[in-house]
Amino acid sequence: MDSVKAFPVLFIAFLVVEILKNKNIANRVLAHTRLGPPVGALLGTIPQCGFSVVAAQLYGMRVVTMGTLIAIFMATSDEAIPILLVHPHLFGMMLLLIAAKFIVGAVTGVIVDAIHHEEDDSYEYIEIESCSCGTGVNLWINVLSQTLKIFFFILLTNIVMTLLIAWVGEETLSTVLKQNIFLQPLVAGLVGFIPNCAGSVILTQLYVTNALSFGALFTGLTTSAGVGTIALFAYHKNVKKNIAILCISYIVSTLVGYILIIAL
Repeated sequence: MDSVKAFPVLFIAFLVVEILKNKNIANRVLAHTRLGPPVGALLGTIPQCGFSVVAAQLYGMRVVTMGTLIAIFMATSDEAIPILLVHPHLFGMMLLLIAAKFIVGAVTGVIVDAIHHEEDDSYEYIEIESCSCGTGVNLWINVLSQTLKIFFFILLTNIVMTLLIAWVGEETLSTVLKQNIFLQPLVAGLVGFIPNCAGSVILTQLYVTNALSFGALFTGLTTSAGVGTIALFAYHKNVKKNIAILCISYIVSTLVGYILIIAL
């Protein structure tokens, strides 16, 4: 069901990417790479996983920078926001969570781009000329083909992760998270990497029942980019860079999580 719910989001995401396959649009994006991380983080705060998928593919096509991708991944929220909205007394904390994810994502992205700087001419994608292959019937065939490809990849991953969670047990995972408040961010950050809604749902429910600190919730939801993580490995073949992106997200999210535990 997680995979089925992701299907229309993926279709729309890939439709957007196909429309963006235009030299002029790509050049406009690259001309404002410094604005990429804050704009990406702002888009990521919208509670859905579509932007993380689009970002992963655009990064694989060398249209957006690593910093922009990280900003979107860190700011992305999926199932957590609807769950928190059901509890009016947590509305203030929800706004704090969204604001913190936006700020941390944008700042991290800017720093990453400053360190991992690439000139515009290193982006091979801008050399691609416009063509009629992305219009009419071909457009919809391309979008449907890409959607089905990533859908089955997500489905397979979800089956494996669901079996793994069932084997470990949600109660066991919850118990581990509850045991020590100072270990919570470390464990929550790893749980956040689960590429479906299970991780974020578990973390948010634990926070709602006061079994998880706000700092740990922040860490887990900041490392969580939903199916965007799967899309990253599907569309970007440099595994070392992919792992580096996830490590940056984990380290920064964990450090900020501890700061929030101390501060709050």
